[in-house]
Amino acid sequence: MQTQVHLQHVVPVVSLQRPFAAANQSGHTPRCHLSKQSILTSLAQRRGSVKAEAAGLDEGVTASSGLLGPSTQSQRKSSSPEPAGDVGGVELASEVDMDYTSLRDALQQGDFQQADDLTRAALITLAGPDAEKRNWVYFSEVKFISNIDLQTIDKLWRAASKNRQGFSIQKEMWMQNRKQWTKFFKQIDWTVGEFNNYRKWPQDFTYDMSAAKGHLPLTNCLRGTQLFKAILEHPAFEKADSNGSNGSTPDWLK
Repeated sequence: MQTQVHLQHVVPVVSLQRPFAAANQSGHTPRCHLSKQSILTSLAQRRGSVKAEAAGLDEGVTASSGLLGPSTQSQRKSSSPEPAGDVGGVELASEVDMDYTSLRDALQQGDFQQADDLTRAALITLAGPDAEKRNWVYFSEVKFISNIDLQTIDKLWRAASKNRQGFSIQKEMWMQNRKQWTKFFKQIDWTVGEFNNYRKWPQDFTYDMSAAKGHLPLTNCLRGTQLFKAILEHPAFEKADSNGSNGSTPDWLK
């Protein structure tokens, strides 16, 4: 049984500002080629451990501070006939030669749950070998991810969702809520009820065009907001501070 965690128990942390270039100079070299087959193979291998990971959350294991693991098929069913937006115009740019073809295709097909899994797999690879070994990202590793790669992932999500989903959208909404996690999580529909309990993952989340604005992609906050905060405060989304206050598109996305 999954533990219900109240947002009042979330622990804030400091932001992370170290650029990717500095990480490369220090000898950090992430494995960057992630083909569609390798991603799907990796996800299939990890799917078998989802129940064990969920049980581990009840025991308070450290892994729950990282990204959510691969999802299962027991998600909320799509109720929206609206097709995804066109992602064909998004350049699949990468500073480390990452292949985003499979993510683009999943989003174009409106398969937002698969896209969420692929986004998670890409971030794990971009964060470096230590993250790959444990299959989740620790918040202090987010600084190793390049601006260009995070922006490419974000552009794909924004294009497919018609400017409703993506990390920069989440950043804008977080800022609009003055970085108050309780209000922010309520607005993006990650919590329910009087006590703001987290939705059960993956079945209680929405993976289609009907999802609340900022609902996707998902980041695990059951054990704290360190990881999510590090992503939102990444230099890739700095312009969302000034351009996102009124919900407008950041300059780099135009």
